[in-house]
Parts: sequence; C-alpha cells; structure tokens
Amino acid sequence: MKVVERNATRGYDSRMAVNSIQNRRKRGASAPELADGEYTVDQLAHVTGSTVRNIRAYQDKEVLPPPEKRGRLGVYKEQHVSRLHLINNLLDRGFSIGNIKELLDAWLTGRELGDILGLEHAITHAFTSEKPRAYTVTELLKMFGLGAINKELIDEAVELKLLKRKGMKLIAESPSLIEAGAGLVEVGMPFDEMLQLLRLLRGNVQRAADSLVDVAFPRFDTFGDDLPPKEDIQQLSELIWKLRPIAHTAIRAEAEMALNRAIQKRLGDRLLGTLQNLQTEE
Repeated sequence: MKVVERNATRGYDSRMAVNSIQNRRKRGASAPELADGEYTVDQLAHVTGSTVRNIRAYQDKEVLPPPEKRGRLGVYKEQHVSRLHLINNLLDRGFSIGNIKELLDAWLTGRELGDILGLEHAITHAFTSEKPRAYTVTELLKMFGLGAINKELIDEAVELKLLKRKGMKLIAESPSLIEAGAGLVEVGMPFDEMLQLLRLLRGNVQRAADSLVDVAFPRFDTFGDDLPPKEDIQQLSELIWKLRPIAHTAIRAEAEMALNRAIQKRLGDRLLGTLQNLQTEE
C-alpha cells in the first residue's frame, strides 16, 4: 500500500513539474516585447558586465532605481544602464555602496532628477556601439596563431586591458580591436610587436583625448568638487554629447592622414630607389 501511495505521489509530482514548465513557457510567450533601450534584468546584467544578484542588491540599497513593472516583468531602461556604469566606476575607485548612496543623495538635493539623470547618462554612456564579446583562451590562441605554450602572452593583452578575465572566459570590450590585432598578426606582425603598437596607439590617443577635455571644460572647473548649479548641468550634458562626435571625427581623420603619409613615404622611397637603380643600369 505504501509503495502504491509513493508511486502515486511521484506521478503527481511529475505532473506538477510538467505543468509548472508549461505555465512558465506560456508566461514567457505572452510577455510583452521590449523596445530598443529596454532590458530584462538578465539583459541589463549582460550589457553592463554586472550580475543579477548585484542588481538586486543595488536596488535593495537604493542606489539603483526599481524597474518599471509590466505585469510580472520588470523592465529596465537606459537610465539603469547609466546608473550601473556609474556604480561600477565608483566601486572600482574604492567607494563603498554606502558612500555611493550618500553621493547620489547629495546630487539630488535641490536639483531636478531629469537634469541629474541627463548628466549621468552623458558621462557614463559608452560612445562605441560595440557589444562586449567573450573568448576562450583556445579561440584567442587560434586567432593570433599562437600555440598553447604561448598562453602567457594573453596575460599581456589582459594587462593592456584589451581583455579582462571573467571566470574561464576573456571579455573584450572592443571585439573590433581584437580583430584588428589578429589582422596585423595575420599579415606578418609578431604578436609582441602588435601589442607594443596598440600600447603606443593607446597612449597617444589618450593624451589627445585628455588635452581635448582639458580645453573643453575649463569653465566647469570653477565649481571644484561640487556639482555645477542647476542652470549649468544641462549645458554640461550638451557639451559632452557635442564633444564625442567631434573628437571621434578628429582622431579618425588624423589617424587616416598619418597612415597615408607613412605608406606614401615608405613606398615612395622604395619606388624612388627602384627607379634610380633602373636608370643606373641603363
């Protein structure tokens, strides 16, 4: 009798499990579609390099606003992406969650929330439209034509911040930069020389970017460590948005002209030498 009851219970549990799965599928199928700039909690964690657990914790600590509720679905928006980027940046600088809450509370004191969120988004918004990509060590070794014995060379790419470790994966914030490096290796540049080139490029571009920001923002330095007054916050946000495409165009154009000059000089010198040799032979 007990065996029969136990088997009956198992059958009931099985049916309950199947029904539960089917119900979850039905809920998923009827879930509202998200527009551009809207995210589920899993998607938000992915695009910001965070975790669902951390997102929940930040909401509990009131440093991250709650999502918009649509039925049982929580919908996050771009303001959440900006806030998470800001939180991660401050955490990397050594701030605690308590410090960050005090800072955010101070920001909002006597100022409009919309202005603050606009400035926050302008500061933290990634200019690139690239999505981070995860690689395995094996994939990277194959891309760069390296053998397993050269695994330590990948550490140099991590040190240069071309990659960052996340568990067993290596994350590239700019996959196109990784592909460009692989392309240089494919045309014959040794891996260590390619890294040195990217290191040099990063240093030069960073100095140019720092100088550009130093020139563009002097009037806002008068506020010291305080946030600019309300009337200046919107102007500061607008300046940041205007600066991004201008800087991108200037740096790209200068890089293209520099490459043209280098190619013309190198190949021009070689061509001139060849012509001189031909003339000598004649």
